[in-house]
Amino acid sequence: MRTRVSVYALALHDDHVLLAQLAQHTFRPGCWTLPGGTMDHGEQPTETLVREAFEETGLHASGLELFHAESYSESEGGLYMKVQLVYSAHMRGEPLVQEVGGTTSGAAWVPRGELASMHTIPLLDSVMALVR
Repeated sequence: MRTRVSVYALALHDDHVLLAQLAQHTFRPGCWTLPGGTMDHGEQPTETLVREAFEETGLHASGLELFHAESYSESEGGLYMKVQLVYSAHMRGEPLVQEVGGTTSGAAWVPRGELASMHTIPLLDSVMALVR
């Protein structure tokens, strides 16, 4: 069994949430999620979040506080356990994807009221249920 740890940013501003859209070559193309990604070997979770958030949005994350953690097992590509850490983060500005050819095709501040009509991944749904 393998373990995959991913770290995500929950950034809220003026009743908007910062989201990243998954690229067409990902496991859930076109879905919207929180900015973030997989920890590299030797990284601390907050280092991962700052790096991934910048790659996916061009914005700098600060004021990080652990907000939510969850784990589950998945058999896609072999049995492994996913651990997902979500940090609340202060992020401001207009998002612009920095990583060329990565897993993110777009980023935007989305009004919270529009989330129900968007194509999202389960992590976003479970986290947003905690802040309503």
